[in-house]
Amino acid sequence: MAVEVALAMLQRDGRWLIQLRDESPTIVAPGCWGLFGGHLEPGETPEQALRRELLEEISWQPPDLELVMVHPIHRRTAHGFRGELLVPLEQCSCWRARTWAW
Repeated sequence: MAVEVALAMLQRDGRWLIQLRDESPTIVAPGCWGLFGGHLEPGETPEQALRRELLEEISWQPPDLELVMVHPIHRRTAHGFRGELLVPLEQCSCWRARTWAW
């Protein structure tokens, strides 16, 4: 059975918010730059999972998310969503955690 993940491509003023992942060897792609998001919990839709993950990771979620891609590869399916970051970066918890880049 394929693992499903939901990922956010958040944009503000023509720039993209990305995450520098922890160095923990127990996570996927430790120490790499990537998108915010994560695995779907049982019974969640990709959008529900992404909204939950964004609240956990940056303490914010966009009012509108647009599904822009579904990418199945090997045993993983990634659901990519696009949204506008409507608040200043300083209001997101990623600013305080320094796990962001523009």
